[in-house]
Amino acid sequence: MASCLEREINAFLWLSLISVTSYLLGKLAKIFELWRKARPIPGPPCPSFYGHGGLISTSSLTDILYAMHKKYGGVVKLWLGPAQLLVSIEDMDLIREVLLKAEDKLPLTGRAFRLAFGKSSLFISSFDKVEHKRNSLELKLGGALLERAHLIPEQIWGCVIENAQSARANGAVDSKEISLHLAYTILATTIFGDVFLAWPKATVYEELLMNISKDACFWASYSITPFWKRDFWRYQDSCAKLKCLTEELIKECRQKCKSGFLWESDGHDNTEYEPCGEIISLMFHGSLTMAALIANILTRLVTHVDIQDKIYSEIVMVQKVGRSPDEQNYDMTPNLLAVVYESARLLPAGPLLQRCSLQHDLKLKDGTVIPAGAIIVVPVQLVQMDSSNWGSDALKFNPCRFLSSTDGRCIPDQKETSTGHTSSVLKDPNEFKAFLPFGSGTRACIGQKLAVLGISSLFAALLERYEVRLQPGSEINPKPKMNNCILQLLPSPQIVFVKRSA
Repeated sequence: MASCLEREINAFLWLSLISVTSYLLGKLAKIFELWRKARPIPGPPCPSFYGHGGLISTSSLTDILYAMHKKYGGVVKLWLGPAQLLVSIEDMDLIREVLLKAEDKLPLTGRAFRLAFGKSSLFISSFDKVEHKRNSLELKLGGALLERAHLIPEQIWGCVIENAQSARANGAVDSKEISLHLAYTILATTIFGDVFLAWPKATVYEELLMNISKDACFWASYSITPFWKRDFWRYQDSCAKLKCLTEELIKECRQKCKSGFLWESDGHDNTEYEPCGEIISLMFHGSLTMAALIANILTRLVTHVDIQDKIYSEIVMVQKVGRSPDEQNYDMTPNLLAVVYESARLLPAGPLLQRCSLQHDLKLKDGTVIPAGAIIVVPVQLVQMDSSNWGSDALKFNPCRFLSSTDGRCIPDQKETSTGHTSSVLKDPNEFKAFLPFGSGTRACIGQKLAVLGISSLFAALLERYEVRLQPGSEINPKPKMNNCILQLLPSPQIVFVKRSA
């Protein structure tokens, strides 16, 4: 009896050993296959078995890619680990192809948002699973929400700016701080309507969202959820509070709004995903993206007073024909939109566009084969400041590149016609293949129209009533510096909003 039991245990142990060995050999075979496929891609030699992790830890990835592309060309590889390949594409002929073919996202991105906000289809790795939801949301963002966004700046410019200035003895506000608050309020009011403006918990909601956003990627970076850490449970508690507040706000909006727009099921949406998770994800990502652009524009306006004056003159011309600059008359305010586009070109929300192909190798037209599962990045900050794409003044702030008049001056002279139009005509930014602040292809930002037109409406309302100036006596120079063709902003300037005379 004992010998029989012993044989069974030995058989079980042998089967377990064979299974584990087979699994590990399979993993090892995949690593060797990845190495074989990646070998033809140019890039620096690995200093160790663990790849270029040490190099990346001592410098910013954008700086490293700048040097690598200078040395190895438009396509380079870096090893982040023995089984983690990063491929950077700077060649404009290949970028559009890659952004069209590489439809998936990194799993870490989705995990960061799922852990913090609940299940959301907006950040699913596989494009096939998220395509319908993205198309549906894009229609909403470009339709009813966009129309609502045009009415928001009139309501928020006074309360947000004046409250921020009154909280400071000298009336000056931090550019980044006010930008984040403006972006958050614009997006929240666009989604939730007037109910949000009257909601007594709006300030608490904003603080929770911003605090969680700082820690989301840190906790998601753990391979195993760190249940043993107290800080993680505090973080989870904050997430739970944010979800409760979001559900409360959704319920209140549905009771008071008759449109029935707010994330109600259309009969086709996947009920696996939480409505509050979708909304918080949109609020999180949208607020940070819009805040970065607003802060950049504010910095440009205080350092280019002549441009600010030109835009104000443009707004006055629009008023002369009996229209509000907040309306959809963007053909009549080309200089304002040109400033928005140029600000987004010089300092995009993120320095890299990230993509991957989870299931299939990518075969590019130049013969390059990118293995499945590799991280693909486009160093958009380098691409948008490359003189071969933008000319000799690529490093300079020149909104004229987005206008029909390109005589080298900062903003073309305005000539008022009988209809109140200016002599400048805005170019379609899609004419510029290297203009990628909102991405491109199947995973392009679905809220780019809302962001651009919403921010334009905000600044039209803002500049109509205020001049934006540096705080008198400020020692901070807000003009950006260049480092290896990479724009680096100095500390956020202190700015003052001065009311214009009637």
